[in-house]
Amino acid sequence: MKVSEVLDRARTILQDNAAVYWEAAELPMWLSDGRLEAYRLRPDIYEVTEDFTCAEGYRQQLPGGARLLFDVPRNVSAPRQRAITVTDAGALARVRPNWRSQAKAMEVRHFLYDERSPGQFDVYPPARAGVVVEVSYAKRPVPVMQDQGNVELAAEGEYAPALVDYVLYRAFLKEADTVPAFHQRAAQHLAACQATLTGDVNAKAMTSPNEQK
Repeated sequence: MKVSEVLDRARTILQDNAAVYWEAAELPMWLSDGRLEAYRLRPDIYEVTEDFTCAEGYRQQLPGGARLLFDVPRNVSAPRQRAITVTDAGALARVRPNWRSQAKAMEVRHFLYDERSPGQFDVYPPARAGVVVEVSYAKRPVPVMQDQGNVELAAEGEYAPALVDYVLYRAFLKEADTVPAFHQRAAQHLAACQATLTGDVNAKAMTSPNEQK
């Protein structure tokens, strides 16, 4: 579904195709917020696998403000492209208590991930600057601009209708002070959005890389 299709469906329900009551710039802004809501509830639908260039040392930051790591499968720049496995910080510390200050290496053997700091992960041994590994993570969606009607919402796919409900939620909420009944209407659309996004969450369980241990 394209950006324009989401916005057109919302305006049809709002009976405001001419953008009289809700300004033209408002709906794309709320659509962007809706994508962030989808990212919060279902980060797995934004999963991408990309080459990642390591900073020097053990601590690495996920790109673009991303907040969930799924896996670091393998080395890319190392000649053998060796597989990388997740490990436990406590277990590694028992065997290599000073591992963070070890010599920088051109090949990563393990990675560590702490859900309390979801935007970062550690690599062992510490990497030299420029080492490339493959990462699987939830890529944060970019804002939608008013003139991007032809942009395909490819990441959301079958969940794109939830974004229509989110836009409607924000639209009715804005006018709820004027029309009190819109409070309930807004709540209904938010509930529909969340239900669409989370209805099959058990079938598509989101797991931390630490579940691989």
